[in-house]
Amino acid sequence: MIIVGEEEDESDSSPFLFLRQPVYESVLNVNHDYRYLRMGYYVSAHAETYGVDVTPDCTEIMDAYRNPLLIEKARRNGLPTFSYRLITKAMDDLNTPVMMFAVNPFTNNSMKIVSSSSKLEGMIKKMSMNARFPVSLHPVKGEVHEIVQMFGESTSDETSEFTEKFYKIFNIPICKLIVQIEDGNVILNHCEPALKNEVKWDIVYEKLQEIKRKN
Repeated sequence: MIIVGEEEDESDSSPFLFLRQPVYESVLNVNHDYRYLRMGYYVSAHAETYGVDVTPDCTEIMDAYRNPLLIEKARRNGLPTFSYRLITKAMDDLNTPVMMFAVNPFTNNSMKIVSSSSKLEGMIKKMSMNARFPVSLHPVKGEVHEIVQMFGESTSDETSEFTEKFYKIFNIPICKLIVQIEDGNVILNHCEPALKNEVKWDIVYEKLQEIKRKN
């Protein structure tokens, strides 16, 4: 297995070097940002062109980073979610407070919480790029938390069991999760790139050492 990562101490290759070489072994792509057409995505796509196994693969990345795909896959695999709606314009039956996510290939870290009905129409228009792309709406019923998931570990003890399940389902080594906690239950709303300084890299290094020992 080749570990490709931004941090040289625990990686076998940097992304830039990896993309210039043929690939003959399985690949573990360790990145804090797997967005479409960003470096993390290119590493997985490069490995796939050589027909080797790569974690995460491009389908897993798109499943996690596109909000409707994320929620449907989580729901099918028993991970708690709220209902959501895809819309391009305001409707009379929309209630606030509501959590909103842009669903397009250009916008990232797009979460907005709108508490006032009077602001809803303007925010939908902005996030949909004048109705060109849908917006995913989630009800706000619990406390909203942003947590970072690293190989199933969490930056919050309260959500550690949840992130372990998330990693088993989605196979994304590092990401930020937006969740709500209602009556002690952790409910998934969104997945997006973690900022590099939000990641607990000591946990990542420990997990990589475990992986190296097994391989």
